[in-house]
Amino acid sequence: MTNDEAQPSAPESVPDEGLEAIERQEEAAGPPAPPRERLAYLGFYVGQEVYGLPLGQLREVARLTRLRHIPGAPPGVAGLVNLRGEIVCALDVRAILGLSPQAPADSAFLVALRDFDDPVGLIVDSIADIYSIDPEEIESPPTTWSPERRACFVGTIRVPVGMMGLLDVHRVVKT
Repeated sequence: MTNDEAQPSAPESVPDEGLEAIERQEEAAGPPAPPRERLAYLGFYVGQEVYGLPLGQLREVARLTRLRHIPGAPPGVAGLVNLRGEIVCALDVRAILGLSPQAPADSAFLVALRDFDDPVGLIVDSIADIYSIDPEEIESPPTTWSPERRACFVGTIRVPVGMMGLLDVHRVVKT
């Protein structure tokens, strides 16, 4: 190719006025919003419903082993479980939430909790997943739930498997 032959022209640059307009728009919009903090929740099933608790309150998840019933215990206390040499009070989530009673299946799990004076855990049917949720998307518990049941939740949120009830673990344990 010789210098006499036509070469493709460089793309025209944005005029200074256009750049100034873009800069004014960016200044008017202000600094970009910081990314919203998301919360990690363990999702689990009780029956067909999915519930969740903050991962920070989770000690561990283990298969439910032999459950020893305690005569005269309140309905929310399913019994005691030996979790690697430590005796854990196993709570019946169904009874606490006012769901239909059902004996724990052989495939049930014990969700051991932390930050309590005594070792405590929740009996759940199965584990769903760990979800990263946006706190701004949390909604109030449904008004169709009884006031006693609503008191056990901080809210609900939509996750890929459906609507997940977010447990207030301290209220569940006190109940």
